[in-house]
Amino acid sequence: MSMFEFMRDWLVSLFGETSVFIDFFIIGLYVVFWLLVGIGLTILSKPIVRRILKINMKLSKKIRVERELPFAIIDQQKRGETISKALTAILRFVIWFIIILIVLDGFSVNITPILASAGVVGVAVAFGTQEIVKDFISGIFIIMENTFSIGELVQIGGFTGTVREIGLRTTKIEDWKGDYLIINNGSIGPIINFSRDYSLAIIDLTLGSESDYLLFVKVIQEFIAAYGTSNPSMIEPLNYLGVTETGGNFIKVRIIGKTKPTEHFAFERLIREKLFMLCKDNNISVPIQKIEILSGDQNGSGN
Repeated sequence: MSMFEFMRDWLVSLFGETSVFIDFFIIGLYVVFWLLVGIGLTILSKPIVRRILKINMKLSKKIRVERELPFAIIDQQKRGETISKALTAILRFVIWFIIILIVLDGFSVNITPILASAGVVGVAVAFGTQEIVKDFISGIFIIMENTFSIGELVQIGGFTGTVREIGLRTTKIEDWKGDYLIINNGSIGPIINFSRDYSLAIIDLTLGSESDYLLFVKVIQEFIAAYGTSNPSMIEPLNYLGVTETGGNFIKVRIIGKTKPTEHFAFERLIREKLFMLCKDNNISVPIQKIEILSGDQNGSGN
């Protein structure tokens, strides 16, 4: 409180040497001053963090090696908002912790034990909340490295769905059935992101071994030529790769096509349907599993 001691002589001349009001006035002024400093820094922390993020984003755009990702869905605004909230909360905590220590020091309170206790408590909390800290740090890296963004289709741990929310501790993913996977960021392992580049539609078709393979090749090539890129999901025409597997009574062939990100699932279903009808119209055998039930008498002879 020595910073306001210069006012004591002036206050003594007004209220007298023995006035209790002088000490209360200096103490109150000291506390109010540092509270105002804390409030001011807290208010300024958010725009300062936003400004730093904007500068960082501009610099990263200049030095980043550009990749051809024409269909990437990157929610930069949401990503920036998440980072901003996290950094602002941390900065505010630090500001008020320092303000409280300064005020206590002004009252001649020995803050050394407080700092030592804070260090011990911090270590204890760190041991007790290792998983939370791990989730928090993983969340920061997911956001900073832009591993995936809101609205992108990803696969995590065998669960495929659209990213609905990226938090500092958990990530929420919704699949096509409306089921939600809520996973701790520290538990996220290998990730497949379907939204950052072209998708490849893979259509496997099984033909009967008695089928006229040459006829099928002719029919499929005509179909590919006629179909072209009429589907809005397609980037390139279909491509017939040929036979991928053979068995005692079947032949498996493969057709592929390049589509826009995440649109290959619906496209595969559509092409399978068209190929099935194409084989049916041209009398090309497509094996269908049949179960034959035989009845028998008590001696086991069938009818």
